[in-house]
Amino acid sequence: MLHEGPDIVGEGPLWDPGSGRVWWCDIEGHAIRRIDLSGGMAQSIALDRRPSALALTSGGDILAALGNGWSRVDDDGTCTEVAAPDGPANGWRMNDGAPDMQGRFWTGTMAMPRDSGQGGALYRLDPTGPVRVLDGLRTQNGLAVSPDGRTLYLSDSDPEVCVIWAFELDRATGALSNRRVFHRPTTGRPDGAAMDAEGCYWFAAIDAGRIVRVSPEGRELMHVDLPVSRPTNLCFAGPDLRTLCVTSMSVLPEGRAAAEEPRAGALLALDAGVAGLPVPRVRGP
Repeated sequence: MLHEGPDIVGEGPLWDPGSGRVWWCDIEGHAIRRIDLSGGMAQSIALDRRPSALALTSGGDILAALGNGWSRVDDDGTCTEVAAPDGPANGWRMNDGAPDMQGRFWTGTMAMPRDSGQGGALYRLDPTGPVRVLDGLRTQNGLAVSPDGRTLYLSDSDPEVCVIWAFELDRATGALSNRRVFHRPTTGRPDGAAMDAEGCYWFAAIDAGRIVRVSPEGRELMHVDLPVSRPTNLCFAGPDLRTLCVTSMSVLPEGRAAAEEPRAGALLALDAGVAGLPVPRVRGP
């Protein structure tokens, strides 16, 4: 365990190889946190909006999916908005995100509050600005890109959807095609995801208390049970990218007491047994 927390809704872990730190969000805590992978005290940056996904830019800055757009976040908590998608001012927020091999930052949205009536969408943040790519989502999650950069993965965690899709990704243009079902979890719901160097897709199975490794063909290869029922996301960290850092939430399923789950909301660390895929940096905008 790297950080006891508890985070309300821990999310978006990011490995920074330059500093040796892991960064992550507490969405409902309105905070971005960081900690040395070797241990120590976590540092927090307080924000006035909900952060949900993080990426490193080509210049070494932290880019956050924050509130209703994307912002650069400085160490002192100063947020500088770099882009915002067209759309209504309220009723939604940014959610999960991941960069592709060309440095575009893919980010989805979801309704906030859940009964606002706003649908979720998928955006691609290009160096020239945001592009709306896909509509009709409920609880967007699970963004990741294959090692060859030609497959994009996307999930919807809504209990009535609960599926992971794969798309063909045009590396040159960022266009998506050939949407297909990649994997349906046997238990839990598919939350955040990461890729390993062998092209396998790992996802946090929220409500199932596990992380799952899926083959490039969509077959479950293994799972790892965790001491939390609601893992939310994961990243590969460390010089060899063989440490899995897993965020979780302290908001527990109905009927489950906090005393039953003392590590809920913690940032966990475990040996992956396989190397992760290095995460590209975002270019622009």
